[in-house]
Amino acid sequence: SLPAASQAAPPAVSGGAGAYVQLSSQRSEDAARSAFAALQRKFPSILGSATVDIQQADLGTKGIYYRARVGAPTRNAAVELCEQLRSAGGDCLIAR
Repeated sequence: SLPAASQAAPPAVSGGAGAYVQLSSQRSEDAARSAFAALQRKFPSILGSATVDIQQADLGTKGIYYRARVGAPTRNAAVELCEQLRSAGGDCLIAR
């Protein structure tokens, strides 16, 4: 079992993430950033220290969307973050 101190690391990391938690998908990068900022204000204990990662996604006939995501070091950490959000009333999905 790991010491408590090593388990207290923030769930969100930037760069080299093993998985991502997608929080929002919007039509513009600005809208994606705004949506993430609103979620940070709504869920400060979960997303307060998180860094947003904006991913452009070309959905063909639907157009281009911008996904607001938060990186996690592992898939399990991403699932845990998403579960925390859902239990607080948020919505999310796990992305690679």
